[in-house]
Amino acid sequence: MKTIGKKVELVCPAKNMKAVKAALPNADSIYFGVKKFNMRMKSENFTIEEMKDVVRICHEHSIKAYLTSNILIYENELKELKELLDAAKTAEIDAVIVHDFASIQAAIDRKIPFHVSTQCNITNSIAAKFYESLGASKLILARECS
Repeated sequence: MKTIGKKVELVCPAKNMKAVKAALPNADSIYFGVKKFNMRMKSENFTIEEMKDVVRICHEHSIKAYLTSNILIYENELKELKELLDAAKTAEIDAVIVHDFASIQAAIDRKIPFHVSTQCNITNSIAAKFYESLGASKLILARECS
């Protein structure tokens, strides 16, 4: 995972379509959650059906769309997680921002690029190399690193 020569990516959060539209003029990418599979599950979120529209709108404006799945996944949630990532693959999501190894494996199985969330607390090169070895296309370092 080389970073030399790459520009900074302006990644904007969106909890609803109003936020997506507000980010369009300046964002390089937009990240958002669906249902309960993200750290902002108590906030407004998109449905699976709305996810398709978000991705379409982003792509129409040459903006990448990232789905967050940055929570711990419990055994009883695995089926729903897989269904969500199947829908994300169909919607042509650009990447999934992950925390739990179940989300990583589900992304790998569907050949969806994944970014490692700040929730994973990457604070050193050993952790970074570990996630890189799993196939992560981006790493979001721990908040403590900034």
